[in-house]
Amino acid sequence: MNAPGRPACEGGTPIRDTLLPFFRPALGTEEEEAVLGVLRSGWLTTGPQCERFEAAFQKLVDARHAITTSSCTTGLHLILHAAGVGAGDEVIVPAMTFPATANAVLHAGALPVLADVLPGRLTIDPAAARAAIGPRTRAIVAVHLAGWPAEMDALREIAAAHGLALVEDAAHAIGTRYRGRSAGTLGDAASFSFYANKNLTTCEGGMVTTERDDWARRIRVARLHGLDVDASRRDGRGYRHWEAVALGWKYNLNDLQAALGLAQMPKLGAWQTRRVAIDRRYRARLADVPGVEPLRGPDGGETSAHIFPVLLDTARIRIDRDAVLEALLAENVGVGVHYRALPLHRFFRDDLGFRAEDFPVATGASHRTLSLPIFPTLRDDEVDQVVAALDRIVRFYAR
Repeated sequence: MNAPGRPACEGGTPIRDTLLPFFRPALGTEEEEAVLGVLRSGWLTTGPQCERFEAAFQKLVDARHAITTSSCTTGLHLILHAAGVGAGDEVIVPAMTFPATANAVLHAGALPVLADVLPGRLTIDPAAARAAIGPRTRAIVAVHLAGWPAEMDALREIAAAHGLALVEDAAHAIGTRYRGRSAGTLGDAASFSFYANKNLTTCEGGMVTTERDDWARRIRVARLHGLDVDASRRDGRGYRHWEAVALGWKYNLNDLQAALGLAQMPKLGAWQTRRVAIDRRYRARLADVPGVEPLRGPDGGETSAHIFPVLLDTARIRIDRDAVLEALLAENVGVGVHYRALPLHRFFRDDLGFRAEDFPVATGASHRTLSLPIFPTLRDDEVDQVVAALDRIVRFYAR
């Protein structure tokens, strides 16, 4: 595909007249009515809507347990707590991920140990994870990136061989599947995100899934101050004293948020179908754009098409990735970056001592990746405009 003319940043006419946002939420009357119903019910915090949401999500991913949380990050912390991870322990996480993955390890009192990622996929490299195992390693966190699953078969073998917990960071993975199984059932436990731009949103919030009864019990107690019975279960049978039975946090979801999630559940299948169709259209159109490589997944992986990152061959163009981002914005195309490797962030570099040169794949990709708009209401002609804008830029600045 050739988009003639000069890029808008060089004085040309923008591909679009108005800004196409990187993400646009899909909220309708169903969500409005669900929230109003909770407001009128007299029960706002964790209660019957959260229980219904848990049951629906449990069925969606075919998990044994589903437990609402205030975020994916707090869910990861709760999982590590349930696994007994604490001071002096180490947990392996990919070098290419959102900081929350490593932050949850630190909140648990342990030390994150970074492992490099796979070229073209940017999920954790099983060989690098194996090499990072030491005497204090207690768990591996596999991040399903951009909707593609990590190499879970290899990671399960490594975790089993070394007696480690295998945790899924499934923030991008509502709808992701691997060899016929849903994300959320591929390790010992998983944490999902319902942040505003996720495939299903509660504005903020998360869900933990696990097959382990003991972990589920511990997580349910720890997510709400370590109390044996939460407030929604104290009514109707006379007064019952609650008791703090363990260390806990304020990590619960509320019924307003759960109602939003429940209202979106019936739409999720159609949204997923549309996201995958957009993903495929991008790949087909980008095949003719030089030096642009979409991320790919493992054999047997099915993407949730949560975001659509591409890797630029910066050796073929005269400008860097950040200049490409600015050029796309000048064409009125919204953009994102997923992600910059953890060792490139000041905290992980200066405070924790990680060195970018130790993770060449993650570091190299950090300077070449950008994410294109994707959301269920994105039209085919808008996808084509995005590709035309990127094509115009890389051709104009070709070496």
